[in-house]
Amino acid sequence: MRKEDLILFLPPFLWGWTFVIVKNGVSNYDPFSFVFIRFTFTLILMIFLIYTFKIKINRDIFIKGIIAGTFLFSAYLFQTIGLKYTSPTNSAFITSISIPITPFFNFLLTKRKIILRTYIAIIIVIIGLYLLLGGELISINLGDYLTLICAIFWALHISTIGYFSLNDESLSFLFSQIWIVFILSSISILITRKSILPIPLNSLGGAIIVAIFATLIPFYIQIKYQNKKNTIKTAFIFATEPIFANILEFFLLGTIYSLINYIGMLFIFLSSFIAQRD
Repeated sequence: MRKEDLILFLPPFLWGWTFVIVKNGVSNYDPFSFVFIRFTFTLILMIFLIYTFKIKINRDIFIKGIIAGTFLFSAYLFQTIGLKYTSPTNSAFITSISIPITPFFNFLLTKRKIILRTYIAIIIVIIGLYLLLGGELISINLGDYLTLICAIFWALHISTIGYFSLNDESLSFLFSQIWIVFILSSISILITRKSILPIPLNSLGGAIIVAIFATLIPFYIQIKYQNKKNTIKTAFIFATEPIFANILEFFLLGTIYSLINYIGMLFIFLSSFIAQRD
């Protein structure tokens, strides 16, 4: 496994770590408003970095950032709405379907054939995700269909990041994404007439933390190290996010998991390593 691939394990670790923080942040605050202030803080940080390092953004990068950012916002949007109608278990599993979907979108964009090893990894990761969630799914409802749309947008986001491969333009490409997510979040707040103020302290602190550790840093790493050749590898690496979330929940909240959950974790890790083999 190459150094670049190992570095790509950091984003799912950070997303898993901040899962508890996000969960606490929306416990007494509207999810749409939380997404808005999260990306507001991220945009402020991005403006500071762009100004400090005198980063220039050309038209081509800006347009590509808008495309990827629209997919990113849409994933957050449908996941948030879907959670209103479905269980967290269903939401987590269906969102993770973005992992096995990604190779097919990657094929459409790059024409790189899906090899047998990838199909094997897809089967193993689906089994692993199912077992990780306890082998139980509540009956399908409207929220599940909305979450499936979310999974499609996540897969599109991962695929386009790899297709554009703007590794040397990481900050400018990330800024363009964050900018469009902020704009679309603002529009959604206006349309839904959600109240932003007052912001609970736990939500305010959580938004600042996730702006840095669950948005700025992981997405920068993804853009910096993901490319056309390792997009499928990246997707399977990102499948480890719920594993890190569960492990950190155990240490931070004392949550105890069953044997079937741990077997699911092993399956997911196995799939990610199968996908890594060149």
